[in-house]
Amino acid sequence: MSSSIFKKSVTNFYLLLFFLSLSVTSIVLDIKHSNSNYIRIVINDFLINPIQYLASTPSTFFSKFMEEKKTIEKLKLEIEILQKQNTAMKINLQRIDVLENEVSRLRGIKNNIDKNLKNIKIAQITQKGVIPNKKSVQINVGSDYNIKQGQTVMGINGLLGQIVEVNVYSSKVLLITDNDSNVPAKIARTGQQIIIKGRSQDNMLEVSFLPNDSEIKNGDLIVTSGQANRFISSLKIGRVVEVIRNEGERFSQAIIEPLENVDNISEVVISGDEM
Repeated sequence: MSSSIFKKSVTNFYLLLFFLSLSVTSIVLDIKHSNSNYIRIVINDFLINPIQYLASTPSTFFSKFMEEKKTIEKLKLEIEILQKQNTAMKINLQRIDVLENEVSRLRGIKNNIDKNLKNIKIAQITQKGVIPNKKSVQINVGSDYNIKQGQTVMGINGLLGQIVEVNVYSSKVLLITDNDSNVPAKIARTGQQIIIKGRSQDNMLEVSFLPNDSEIKNGDLIVTSGQANRFISSLKIGRVVEVIRNEGERFSQAIIEPLENVDNISEVVISGDEM
């Protein structure tokens, strides 16, 4: 075992002597012969550099491979992020379409209100209870002022009723608080469509058939919906003062206080004659 070690040591020793001799020879040639520089250049270009290139190729290849792998993973991550952003943008575009439709609807309501309120008329209340057993009033304008049956009658705070009879110099108005009055309406906060009925006994309003899962609550503002073109849309009617939940039944009940009290006013506003 010692002989093998000795042989390996002798071999290494001779190699060392060879490289030392080569180095000394190169130094001497550089000093005595300037042209020896070309020999060194040739050796570097055609011997040393190729050996270094071959030696470094595996590590360089591995480094580039790892960099490309990281780049591919980064690109995949960026593609995934872009796909999510694209999906979010598509959803937002759908919301924009919905908002555009809602804006168009609101503009239509505004135009309708502007058209109907362009030629409003002011009238005086001359008598109350003019229709037997009905919550009603009489006003001092009629066909002489181009008043027509079905026109909306309101106060400065909200809806009062609808003209149901037209004479030459007077008209009769059925109030929304009458038992036979039905007003297509909606909850302003949620947009839920409802029907408002009058309560003659206490001058209040109610929603009799309200789904138990309705989001209506005390304080909610109730406005006209404009359904069936019976009343101008988006006029204030009243506010919810009580919600009665009937357990075990399909429907609940809501009590609404009108914003306009006919007992406290002497003048009313009549919408334009175009419904």
